Amino acid sequence: MHPQREIIRPVSLDEADALAPLTWASYRSLLSLADPDARRLCRPCAVAAWDGDRPAGLTLSAVSPGRPLEAGEQTLLSLSVARPWRRHGLALRLLAALEQALPALGVRHLAVSYSSRLPAADAFTATLRAAGWPPPEPSRLRICGAVRDTVAVFRDRDSLMTRMKAEGLRLWSWRERGAEAEALATGRNEAPAWAQPSHWRAMLDPDLSLVIGAAGGQAGDGADAGDEIVGWALCVHQPDLSRWFFPVGWVRPPFDRRAWLMGAYAEGAERLAARHGGDAVAVIETGSGQPGMWRLFERRFEPHVHWTDRMMSSERLLAP
Repeated sequence: MHPQREIIRPVSLDEADALAPLTWASYRSLLSLADPDARRLCRPCAVAAWDGDRPAGLTLSAVSPGRPLEAGEQTLLSLSVARPWRRHGLALRLLAALEQALPALGVRHLAVSYSSRLPAADAFTATLRAAGWPPPEPSRLRICGAVRDTVAVFRDRDSLMTRMKAEGLRLWSWRERGAEAEALATGRNEAPAWAQPSHWRAMLDPDLSLVIGAAGGQAGDGADAGDEIVGWALCVHQPDLSRWFFPVGWVRPPFDRRAWLMGAYAEGAERLAARHGGDAVAVIETGSGQPGMWRLFERRFEPHVHWTDRMMSSERLLAP
């Protein structure tokens, strides 16, 4: 029987380098984050297991992206155990230690979201189940493929766009009318939390991100003085992954019933191909709150893409 000789305790800043291999590269800076203002904004919480001076495991969480501090929510970013210490319940003990540490930071909810393509997805799901978490459910559907294949999906693009423009669809780049779209998102408070563009503001491409509008005059008359902004489709360049990511697409009711979001994606794919060539890789996603788009992605896109995955999500209320 494996002895539980590991010591589990909070991580100090001077241990960041030793623990860095146990989390994703994009999260390593959270381990060494020393600036008080930066720490206050994301409130990272890291707990590690040590066997003597050897790091055996690490779990890390931070404030949920785009969520206010007062919401009392954090996201579980990583939970990993080094190979020699696996299969002995250490992951469960690490997760329990993190959950015990978070209420002192004002955290009441801990959420997690991970890809169904994650190599250890099944093992991680089993760990959550053993820890008493609600069963993870698909929250987002992502598809990835060369943009020329995405354009091919819209084989009837010209007639699609002609019909939508006749119905009143208008499209502008974020550079042209993004400020107005953000004002709509924050001022009228119609867009759900997941659709807010503010989280992506510093990353989005201003020419490939699109603002969706409805003609203010008679449909198809070309007038734009009274055009109304009704949604957006955001695009972010991810050079480290050599791809273009469309993380958010949203159209407010009743315009969401007109397939205008699909028209925006069709136009986005066309612009991306024109600027960066047909080999450019695009990732588009939709959420469980958009069941129509989810079904459309499965029916129209999935047969043509390089890969597809579901983001599995769960959330736990922490004991005070």
